[in-house]
Amino acid sequence: MPTTETECRIEGWSKETHQHGLQVRSSAGKNAQVVGTLPAYVINFDSHNFGIEFQITGSHRGWLKIRGAKDDPDRSKLPLRATYPGIGWIPGESVDFMVQSDSGHLRPDAKSPKLLDLKGDWLTSMGRIEQVIACSGEWVLLDYSLGKQRNPQTLALKRLTEAERQTTQGRAWFRGVCANQETTCEFSWPQ
Repeated sequence: MPTTETECRIEGWSKETHQHGLQVRSSAGKNAQVVGTLPAYVINFDSHNFGIEFQITGSHRGWLKIRGAKDDPDRSKLPLRATYPGIGWIPGESVDFMVQSDSGHLRPDAKSPKLLDLKGDWLTSMGRIEQVIACSGEWVLLDYSLGKQRNPQTLALKRLTEAERQTTQGRAWFRGVCANQETTCEFSWPQ
């Protein structure tokens, strides 16, 4: 984990479901002053779920620096909710996005050693993000766990039991962050 504040250029959404929403703080830490709130994640059983979207511009000690948060009544199916749009910090366990990458690395560098190789399957198709630890540029350091595995011979998918899931937890740097809550994103990386 980086020991100093980092800068990044990614987007995400809040997955906080508590009815009072997610507190945004003035600095990275649970004792920092609350400067605003993001409304709670909405679970619509008849349509798509929706979290407040924002830009992520930095990280420090498991906290993410955000700005530009916005509500979307068309997706939440609720009247426009008061949303703090300014700059502030939220804990990494309250953030979500898709990761359209099959490999996790030791460092935020495609040439660094691979710690996870899903052989073409995306991380968030095969598992879930437990916590966003840090970010750097277009990379994110994640704690993750897998919920599915592919049989190497038949390529069939198998759902893992909770006990099996415990053995698939890890931490690695990923790129391919997609903050579109309804579809996938297009990426092209230099080789």
